[in-house]
Amino acid sequence: MTGEQFRAIRERLKLSREEMAELLGLSGYNAISNIELGLRNPNRLAATVLRILDALPRIRANELMELLRRHHK
Repeated sequence: MTGEQFRAIRERLKLSREEMAELLGLSGYNAISNIELGLRNPNRLAATVLRILDALPRIRANELMELLRRHHK
């Protein structure tokens, strides 16, 4: 997954960089920014989760994101 693809999915999901980092368990804004700029690659799990979220209808994607958020805490 390229940084451009990563950013496009994040934007379709209407998530900020901070929200995306929290959802994926990454360190924060800079981690997401580095992926989107191509300075770093997302790990395979993060890329897979994003592809799944992108393929789901919006309501289902929101439900899955909420489930992921609850389990991070």
